[in-house]
Amino acid sequence: MLRENLSIISWNVTGKCNLRCGHCYLPARFVPSVAGDAAAADGADELDNAQALRLIDQIALVNPETMLILSGGEPLLRRDIYELASHARHKGMMVVAGTNGTLVDEAAARRMKESGISGVSIGLDSATAEIHDGVRAFPGAWAAAVNAARLCKSQGLSVQINTVVTSRNLAGIPALIEFAEELGAKVFSPFFLVCTGRAEELTDITAGQYEEVLSFIAGLGGNHLEMMIRTRCAPTMRRILHQRNPGSPLLQMDTGRCLAGHTYCRITPDGTVTACPYLPLPLGNVRTSDFGDIWKTSPVLESLRTAEGALKGKCGACEYRLLCGGCRAKAYSLKNDYLGEDPWCAYSPAGGDVIKPPRLAAEDAADAGARPRWSEEAMERLGRVPFFVRSMVKAAVERYAAERGCNEITPEMMEELKSRVRRPAMDGH
Repeated sequence: MLRENLSIISWNVTGKCNLRCGHCYLPARFVPSVAGDAAAADGADELDNAQALRLIDQIALVNPETMLILSGGEPLLRRDIYELASHARHKGMMVVAGTNGTLVDEAAARRMKESGISGVSIGLDSATAEIHDGVRAFPGAWAAAVNAARLCKSQGLSVQINTVVTSRNLAGIPALIEFAEELGAKVFSPFFLVCTGRAEELTDITAGQYEEVLSFIAGLGGNHLEMMIRTRCAPTMRRILHQRNPGSPLLQMDTGRCLAGHTYCRITPDGTVTACPYLPLPLGNVRTSDFGDIWKTSPVLESLRTAEGALKGKCGACEYRLLCGGCRAKAYSLKNDYLGEDPWCAYSPAGGDVIKPPRLAAEDAADAGARPRWSEEAMERLGRVPFFVRSMVKAAVERYAAERGCNEITPEMMEELKSRVRRPAMDGH
């Protein structure tokens, strides 16, 4: 089933970090060091260079077009980070780095580009320094992150701004969206806190506040002028989108869907595979097992892929259980049961027929045995879409073309779909 094809991996290549962020899910090991060759020695619990390169080879055998997110800790503290990026890119992968930005100078930005890294996601918690520096426990962290975004953009790297939404920055999310766009970010991605790792000590926003901020983001229509907005760790967004507009193109683009175990997994510094960073159940370790075997045969992953029929509590009784399904990591963090109900969902099931998710363009194309042809101009425009969301945009455009019986995709069709995505928000529907 196409929905279950591996497409994204978040790999914590190191457990070292030069910050002590309060919401860190690892938690990372503090190392006051510099990037690259001068980094502190890798820990014995981290995959060594040979093991890391072998892991990349194994991932490529599952899907050579996987988006590989090199994260941490702080990935620039790993001495062979550029070698790993280059190896993955040569295998055909789309390589992205997830960084706090404090170690990104002009040389680092240039080396990332030269090594084959296509985009950089930078953590930014506020449009002003006070909140961000407080969360990161490091004066100057905000200025460094902002400078990193500008340096990466100047090197031709696509920039994504990642924000962990907490009670401290909730009120400032609208201003941060504006600021991220001013920085030239191609994607703004708010992550919704799961209290695991160091974040176990934090108090999350309430279910009502989740509803409020997700409704605000849904009202933006997924776009903010030239920047895409994509939520993470909040499948409730799909229910809200459906309530606003059952035919929302954002649902057809799979916006908000929990990918854990379906098309996404995480690998820890020591090689342990988990369904996502916030669901820490170990599925196997690549030091002793082949990555492909873990991905294909893990009982936990299989249960997540078929979870809709086994959900408990109000998630199991909800008419949105196929479209939304709740956050399995949040359920696990509260009661150690990843099939339990999502405790941060404010919705009370109303009963009635179960609402089915729309089919994806790739699924329709597979059934039809062919996909619409992309014109040269349309392919060139698709190439300008950030790697973070390119596959999702490609699927949505192909579906849009199929619905209209078009055999060729043109730039005009892509612009038409873009206007359609934004129109419900602008019209106030």
